Amino acid sequence: MTFYKKVRFIFHLQVWRMRRLKRRIWNKHILLWWYRLYVRKDEFHHSLNVDLEAILEMNELERRRYFIDLAYRQKIAHERNRSG
Repeated sequence: MTFYKKVRFIFHLQVWRMRRLKRRIWNKHILLWWYRLYVRKDEFHHSLNVDLEAILEMNELERRRYFIDLAYRQKIAHERNRSG
């Protein structure tokens, strides 16, 4: 393996690690916290969709809690949408 290929490999490895770190911090914690802060009236709001990038970083227990919370928020948004 040439020096150029080694440097390129290391660079791509670091980029992959940074993307994973971003997913772990932003999608799994900050964004989900923000979505839980206020449940929207519109049941079709993007905050009520499944966040696949966040799910990739969760373990089994966190996934269960996430889906229970998501279903709860979707139900609230549906009730708000029906009532006006």
